[in-house]
Amino acid sequence: MSWNPQGNIIAFIGTKADRSDLYIYDLGLKKLTPMTNDVFSDQNPTWSLDGKTVFFTSDRGDYIQPNKIPADFKIWEYDYSGSDYYGIDINSREMTRYSNSKDSKEGYVQISADGKKILYVSDLNGISNIYLRERDSTGKVTDRPITNSMNPIDQISMSRDGKKLLFVSLNKGGYDIFSIDNPFERKVDMERLTPTEYVMDMKDYALKFGREFDSTTFTSQSTGLQDSKFLKDSTLSANTDQIEQDSIADDFVVSDAVKSEEERENENAKFYGEDVKVDLGQTTVKPPDNLSAPKSLENPNFSFLDNVNPDGSFKIKKYKVKFTPDLVYGNAAYTSFYGFQGLAQIALSDLLGDHRIVIQTSMVIDLKNSDYAVGYYYLPKRTDFGLYLFHTARFVSYGVTPFNSFLYRYRTIGGTLSASYPISRFKRIDAQLTGEYITQENLDYTLEPSESKTLFIPSFSLIHDNTVYGYTSPVSGTRYNFTLMASPKLGQDGIGFGSLLGDLRTYLKLGDGYTFVTRVTGGASFGPNPQRFFIGGMANWINYDYENTTIPIEDIQDFAFSSPGLPLRGFNYDRLSGSKYAILNAELRFPLLRYLVFGALPLGFANVEGVAFVDAGTAWSDNLELTKKLPDGREVTKDLLLGTGLGARINLLGFPFMFDVAWSYNMQKFSAPKYYISLGYNF
Repeated sequence: MSWNPQGNIIAFIGTKADRSDLYIYDLGLKKLTPMTNDVFSDQNPTWSLDGKTVFFTSDRGDYIQPNKIPADFKIWEYDYSGSDYYGIDINSREMTRYSNSKDSKEGYVQISADGKKILYVSDLNGISNIYLRERDSTGKVTDRPITNSMNPIDQISMSRDGKKLLFVSLNKGGYDIFSIDNPFERKVDMERLTPTEYVMDMKDYALKFGREFDSTTFTSQSTGLQDSKFLKDSTLSANTDQIEQDSIADDFVVSDAVKSEEERENENAKFYGEDVKVDLGQTTVKPPDNLSAPKSLENPNFSFLDNVNPDGSFKIKKYKVKFTPDLVYGNAAYTSFYGFQGLAQIALSDLLGDHRIVIQTSMVIDLKNSDYAVGYYYLPKRTDFGLYLFHTARFVSYGVTPFNSFLYRYRTIGGTLSASYPISRFKRIDAQLTGEYITQENLDYTLEPSESKTLFIPSFSLIHDNTVYGYTSPVSGTRYNFTLMASPKLGQDGIGFGSLLGDLRTYLKLGDGYTFVTRVTGGASFGPNPQRFFIGGMANWINYDYENTTIPIEDIQDFAFSSPGLPLRGFNYDRLSGSKYAILNAELRFPLLRYLVFGALPLGFANVEGVAFVDAGTAWSDNLELTKKLPDGREVTKDLLLGTGLGARINLLGFPFMFDVAWSYNMQKFSAPKYYISLGYNF
């Protein structure tokens, strides 16, 4: 961004969609004007002192007129490796190209008060240095360097009177700011900086393969170290192959023969480096033995063997799949039904991402009582395929009362074949076929016979998701998942049903940190053994309460297919249940606490989010009766559950805690408050 020196206008680079363009904004008129609008990359705007021209860096080459850009122009077929600096008149929109160097990048333009001199940064010799372009009385334009730095110079900025120039350069492993006095008067005793070995090798490579190279840039094959002189208290040792620099020497090199102090005093211009103080400590620089020609940068240890065709192109070899780890980590979780759980995961993939292997395990005591799984996913085509094999062990205690209950173990061994087909960027169709063998064992009363069932469950899902995430949850967009699943009844003791499930969520961003969220979820199950849905409570509720004193799981069918409808705050778990259910949630999410640090204790909180919510839901099997009338004629809820309340979301000790207080409402009065402490994130 750059301020107009004559007015209340700023020039800046804005990125929109697939391009970056130059804009100016009038703060007084509150008017935004695009100065460029094309596929080329524009950077680093700078104003002329009269405020009429904006200079900038671009890779557009000769395309300075919009109507000259072909309609079928393809940026991927265009060589945008170099960049030059341009100027554009803000009134006439006329653009002028000021530099034209094919194999270098130039930018960060600074203009003199009379407009006849330009300072800019260029990596013409392989290292970014400052150059001066000036026009003499005859109109001849010349470019010459005013610095010869071994470290790249960047981000130059000049005072309005043109007497001081600031720039950024590397110093002791970090970037620092330096200044140059009277930059337009500065000179170095060379018209062109000596090219680096890298640039010379690039030239040789280009000539070898017939590519054009800006050879006029370079006039010497020297590395520049033979005639280099470290300014300020530098000494040339008796051994001419070694140049020593004391602790107060500068970090910049000016190529020239070693001059006496008398010769230096006779020159009008200062040498670059005399007013730049960089303490590098004791440093010794040894030039290469052969200074007449650059050494090749190729290391024989890294050279390709039998990998190049006669024309110089690389040979194409068949791709071999080799897996490497993408992630290895462990995590902990808590659920109201099964308590605390831990899981270690390893994900592997190949270089192209066409194949993926996932390994998961939570070994407890032995294989029989542990969870473990392995999955393979084939991803090179539009349709993704997967095979997932798993074993789980779950322990559930239930009985007539909490004091007269038995501990049951449910083991599931199975596998899933999956396919995912993307319809668009945000929408896809998923298909799965899962086979499971489930056993139930009473661990407290071993005389009770164990039960087992074999299940096959096909499912199809339509999924859409274009949400944009905020700190922990989406802040805008829509997502939905509509799933059709079934279990064919296999034998007399089989489980047979068909279910339709839906989940629709919308996120409306009201402002920075403010989001209004609505969610509608529900399901219906049909058949001889329909699914059971139970509603009420919160997911991962730590201080939980059950409506019927225990978990609503009594047999293999309940374990395999019972599904909670959450959240429905203001009620206990399993407040209502049935083969059909529907829930509506509406939440306003807002920043409750941006940042808080206590004085007495070294504790602090940040990004605490607040929520205000209304929940409504119902569950039924045959007959649905939302409300009923009392003997006195008042109408109250029956199968309809209503709740409202407030909550906070906070990251505490690395865990995402959710605190909610809710009141149920029966259309006549509110209940006593019910408190929820849970782990997890907003839906």
